[in-house]
Amino acid sequence: MPWLLVAVVGAAVILWWFSLHEDLFCLSVRGGRVLVVRGRVPPRFVADVRDILGRARARDVTIRARPTAHSGRLEFAGALDEGTQQRLRNVFGLIPAVQLRSAPPIPNPTVGQRLGVEWLAWWFAR
Repeated sequence: MPWLLVAVVGAAVILWWFSLHEDLFCLSVRGGRVLVVRGRVPPRFVADVRDILGRARARDVTIRARPTAHSGRLEFAGALDEGTQQRLRNVFGLIPAVQLRSAPPIPNPTVGQRLGVEWLAWWFAR
């Protein structure tokens, strides 16, 4: 019976791991700081996110880019008004798909960024 529990937990971990890699990238904003949790993000977009969310005074927000047929779409989690979300979508829409795919990787990623786990990435980013 214990082997069945191990198999179920192992399958759940594998499914969770593959669900993380569906994102083009994941950005996390905490206290005005922007952290790339996973994926490749053009540095100019990170700067634009920092600027837009700084003006909106957003505190705890997660931004994920999911791939689509031509580029990607943004998904938001956290307290972020619709106007700010639209501004971020507008800036994201200006990025060509080629730039999304050829963006530089995260320089010196922490363990949390390598695993793609948001809370762990912030813990090591202190």
